[in-house]
This record gives sequence, structure tokens and C-alpha cells, in this order.
Amino acid sequence: MATAAQDPSGVDPEDPAERFASELRALRSSASGPTYRQMAARTDQSPSALSNAAKGGRLPPLDVALAYVDACNGDRTEWERRWRAAKAGLAAAPAPTSPPEPAPRRRWAVVAAVGAVALALSVAGVVLAGGPGHKPPPSDTADRSPRFFADDDAFNQRHPHPQLAPDSARMVTDLLGSGQVEVYSGTAGFRVYRADAGTPTYEITPREHVGQWGPNPFEGVGFPWDSSWKAPPPDREWAVVITPDGRSLECLRIEVHEGRPSCAWGAVSDTRGSSVSLKGLATGSGLSRLAGLITRADWKASRIDHALSFGAPDNNSRPVLPAVQSDGRAQGRWSEGQFIWLDPAYDIDADTSLKPYERMIAKALQEYGAFDVKNAGRFSFLSEYGSKPPGSDDAYPLLTDIKFAAYLRVGTIAPAP
Repeated sequence: MATAAQDPSGVDPEDPAERFASELRALRSSASGPTYRQMAARTDQSPSALSNAAKGGRLPPLDVALAYVDACNGDRTEWERRWRAAKAGLAAAPAPTSPPEPAPRRRWAVVAAVGAVALALSVAGVVLAGGPGHKPPPSDTADRSPRFFADDDAFNQRHPHPQLAPDSARMVTDLLGSGQVEVYSGTAGFRVYRADAGTPTYEITPREHVGQWGPNPFEGVGFPWDSSWKAPPPDREWAVVITPDGRSLECLRIEVHEGRPSCAWGAVSDTRGSSVSLKGLATGSGLSRLAGLITRADWKASRIDHALSFGAPDNNSRPVLPAVQSDGRAQGRWSEGQFIWLDPAYDIDADTSLKPYERMIAKALQEYGAFDVKNAGRFSFLSEYGSKPPGSDDAYPLLTDIKFAAYLRVGTIAPAP
């Protein structure tokens, strides 16, 4: 019987999944063939998930495919189009013929096998819970995406009794008056690189501000940089490298010359401890750039399990917790460290106007709130580079449907006991 011809590489051109996998492999080769460990360090996917995406046989999940593309510096929009075309091609393909059912096994062999299993369980003292009502104990971390910083950090705690500011309503008006509320995502977010034990490290000294802003924050710290990583464009101010031991090296205006990185300035934080930077300065409040960042893993989990961060115009010079300092110079009502939240009276689930990403942000603001961490031209939230808020194809999706004016509150949190 005649079969479809295959190309010289062995790829079946009639199989959309095989063709898509072949194209992924070609993309990786065109990116100088990074290892899957290197690719995983640039994304929120494991090396095995990325490797399986290019094996063929089945179409990988879209988020895995796009992570593969991001790791190879491909065009997300183009590759999402290819993925959807492959999916449509698979849906249109005729269903495969089912293989004949195997002959029934001899009953005595089944009985013997069941008896052996039961005996083994009995000897081992295993108790089998029966009935559909048997469920494992609930866990509040079951659906949680990985979080930066310790569980008792202000960004990972709920604050059920914040102190409402006397002029909360006017402060909300000031905040919303700066323009439309946005999420910086996709190519508008900032890059987070994840180093592993094999990533080369460098000793670096900031190009600017040493002495003026303090001592070199990177002194004695090996700064990891992989030659296959793509540096952010000049208009992206900050990039973060997370070391294998959990330190966050936060670099202002990173430049790479002959494979060697340098920063204009920066800070070092500990993602296993406090969101307050250990050395240097990455925000006017003294908090890490990772504090409140919406990650790819958050969007993938359809839940943001931490407080958010934002910037406000015209912060004053008086910080409040969790901020430890302020670069504000105005005399207005806003302080760095100021806390905002959505009133529990807002029934988010009943608000059918919300897009999926708006619902996620609204729930995070109602459950965890958000902190003012820096001066900014407008009220906005920041997401990791390459992330895609569900329900949006825009790098700057707007939060037009969240009822901020009616339900947003401003105040402060109490010190930890």
C-alpha cells in the first residue's frame, strides 16, 4: 500500500505535530543550539518539558511551545500562529483506525494476579480507603505557583486588617488620575534569567554611581551570565539574574561586551528571605525588583498568590512599611510602602465584564493587596518578560473593567508581631 512520502530528515510532512516539532528543532539550531538546561533557565519550563516539545509524536502544550520559542529568541506571535495551524490540522485529520482488541486473558491468571496484589498489600499493612468520598487532606499550596521570598514576607502574607488612610478616597483619585491602568507584560516586562551551577560567573563593578549611591553591591558576588542569553534592549532599564543559591542580582541597564556583563548600578536580594534588598538599591523603597512581580508561572497557574507592586506619581519622602526608604521628593499624600487593596464587598466572581487577566489581578488585590515601591509616571503593574496574561494579546493590557474607583482602598499595614 502506498504511503505519504517523507522528507530526507524522516519527518512526515503530512503530520502537523511532526512538522511543528521539526520546525522547533530548526529554531533551536538557528539559535546556536542552546542546551535544554540553558533553555529552562530562561523560562518557567523544565528541561524535559522543552525536550519533549521537539520530539514530535504529539503537539506540545502552547505554553511549553512558546517557552521553547522564547528561549531561542523566536517570534511568539508567529509561533503561536504556527501552533494553532498545527492544532487545526490535527483536528481535521481522520481518526486513526483502532487496533484489534487483544484476546481475553485466562480468568485464572487474573484471579491469581489480584490475589497476589492483595496478599502483598496485606503483608505490608496497607489499608485501602474505599468509596468516592475518600480524598487527600486539602492543601493551600496545591495550586500555588512558586513565590519569591519567605512565606512570612509582607508580599506573601494576607493583611486582613490594614489601617485605612483618612483621605483614602482622594488618594485613589490621585492614583487613577495618572491615566489608564496597565499591566506591563510580553516584551514590555523585564527579563528574569535563572542561572544553574554550570553558568559562568564574572566579577563586575557598576559603571556608575559607586560611592555616590554606596559601595559596589556586587563585590564578592559572582555574577552569572550565559553567552546564549539575550540581553534586554537599551530601553529596558532592569534585568534580574537569579543564582542557584537563590540570590537575586538586579542589574540596571545591563550591557554585554565580548560575552562579559556589566551594570550601571544594581542590588542584591535573597529570594529565600526578605523582599528588602541586602545590598545596593533597585527601587526607591529599598525593596527588590522581584517584589510583587507577576511571573509567567503566576499566569500559567491562573492565580497570583502574592501581593503586587506598583509605582505612584509624586511620592513623598516619608516611607512606610514594608519600604525602608524613599526616593520621593514631593509633599503629597502618597508614601512608598503605601498599601492598596480591593474592598471585600466587590463581588469579583459576579463581575462578568472582567477579562481573565483582570479577574486574576482583582483577586490578588482583594486577597493580598499591593505596595507602592517606587516613583512612576502612572499607576501600573509589572509582569515578567515574555509572559502572556490570559485573555490578552497586548504587551500593555489595560485594566479598564476592574471597579477601582468604587472599591480601591488605600492605607498601611501594621508591623509584623
